[in-house]
Amino acid sequence: MPVKFGGIMGQYLDVDLTGGDVHIRRLPETYCEEYVGGRGLATRLLWDAMPADTDPLAPESAIVLATSPLVGTAAPTAGRGHTVFKSPLTGVIGSSNSGGDWAVILKRGGFDALVIRGRSPEAVVLDIGKDGPRLLPAGTLWGTDAHETSDILMKGRDTKNTRVLTIGPAGENRVRFASLVNNKNRVYGRGGPGAVFGSKNLKAVVVSGDRDVPVRDEDRFRTGLDQGLYRLRQAPATNRILRELGTAGLVRLIDVIDMLPHCNFKDTAHRVDDLNRISGEAIRKNILEKAKGCYRCPIACQRHTRVGGKEGEGPEYETVVLMGPVCGIYDLEAITLANYSCNELGLDTISYGGTVACAMELFESGAITRADTGGLDLRFGNAEALEALVPLVARREGIGDLLAGGSRRLATHFGRPDLSMSIKGLELPAYDPRASFIQALGYMTSPSGACHLRGGYAVSLAFFGGPREIPRFSVRQAPAAVRNVQNAGILQDTLGVCRFTSFAFNIDTWARMLSGVMGADFSTSRLEAVAERVANLERLFNLGTGLKPEDDTIPARFQVESISTDDGNVSIPPDRIEKLRAGYYTIRGWDEKGVPRAETLERLNLSDQGRMS
Repeated sequence: MPVKFGGIMGQYLDVDLTGGDVHIRRLPETYCEEYVGGRGLATRLLWDAMPADTDPLAPESAIVLATSPLVGTAAPTAGRGHTVFKSPLTGVIGSSNSGGDWAVILKRGGFDALVIRGRSPEAVVLDIGKDGPRLLPAGTLWGTDAHETSDILMKGRDTKNTRVLTIGPAGENRVRFASLVNNKNRVYGRGGPGAVFGSKNLKAVVVSGDRDVPVRDEDRFRTGLDQGLYRLRQAPATNRILRELGTAGLVRLIDVIDMLPHCNFKDTAHRVDDLNRISGEAIRKNILEKAKGCYRCPIACQRHTRVGGKEGEGPEYETVVLMGPVCGIYDLEAITLANYSCNELGLDTISYGGTVACAMELFESGAITRADTGGLDLRFGNAEALEALVPLVARREGIGDLLAGGSRRLATHFGRPDLSMSIKGLELPAYDPRASFIQALGYMTSPSGACHLRGGYAVSLAFFGGPREIPRFSVRQAPAAVRNVQNAGILQDTLGVCRFTSFAFNIDTWARMLSGVMGADFSTSRLEAVAERVANLERLFNLGTGLKPEDDTIPARFQVESISTDDGNVSIPPDRIEKLRAGYYTIRGWDEKGVPRAETLERLNLSDQGRMS
């Protein structure tokens, strides 16, 4: 049967590891119309694949990886893939995005998505090659790090048209914030997708493919493409700043707006000389080998770096800050080496840094002692401890076994749950929410927990001063701003493109490219409905996990302890949280308990998806 839309391969792979069954299934055309691809498609396929109340590490749980119609075309940055799963770290929906070009090769192998469920009785590798998909014994690959696994699986293969997605020891040991690693250093990091792979005894997925991605209307696609490329060349952020400094160029900028966290988010106070040692400028001067880009990316914000005799990629801004100032550390080489180890062993650097910072505050408070750490000094500022803990966490050895559960479990174990700087169990990224009600509300209402890609606007604020008509401490205007930022992020994840393109052009340009590729009219208003549909389906899933309105909040520290800003000392007390949350629920079309109203579901063609488990 011919495929209706361009950009669509028209099928996905459904894998049941328990029985070793691999089926090629046709992708419903309505899913392409209503969810498009990427985050939207993956969310819908997960909804179909498992009840929301399933244990995330049980055989019955599923994980979905999806591409987008734009992925594999000439559209700039359109090489990103998205994975959706139930997070073993948070217990709510997990949603993680990755660059590189693994998703491109999956698409060129003939598949729009991959649905994996069940648990193999032995460790396996899923090989999706030109001769069809098959499950192979992982053998001695189990126990190897992500880099070594990738090298072994790439031997003798077409290096141009083959890519490896794998877990390291962290995923094998079900560390709750273990990542999936592709292209060696590109990761699906947040929420623990690597632990889901590990629970299924799935070591890696190898994909091969060289098919062309069909474009239905070349002229229309070219109109949007030319406009997008022109604007990327004109915008300072995408043409110069990110290329020259990488994402760590944000260090000084975020500090200027009083948002750069310090010592487990106690405050946002830093010495300028300290920040200069870990800034994008310091990376460029001291450890940078070359700048690189992901698939079809003219921005080139990646940093290929070298420290001593070791080389790798990064550290990115989030890693620099979470492993740096949040742990009281301003040692660039130590941060970089810890980052390399996290990539190799398969750990999310954001949750790792946040959990180590929590452990350091627990140690300084006396809740954790040297007897608990095996003699390791966990005071803030100890760079040696930052590096030493990586393998302990990945292999669940000693104190690392407790850290492997994330900061919320760690802090609760030692009787100080208040010291976990997490929302819904997901460690905060590198922006203090007290510096902006918009940032705070974005964290609170993010479906996957505190995530740098789920609703704040700190990066935009740093580069451009943010939406000038929306003061960052406005309770009244924050809900609409957060809804809009979240919807834009959903669409970028759904289209398989980079968030940084929004510094140069808006969704209208993407709508032109998508319409040209698919050969159908995807106007901005139609895409806005897609974003709303995905946001509401994510909410329905989370309600099915038992999520309550009180989970849409921020840690007590931000409610009672203030930071100093240009607007004075600021905290976000409970009454303000309630107003922000209520305003957001209203603008989303949800009731006072955060449940989507019947008319909202009907408008988005979700009425038949009203189940919550």
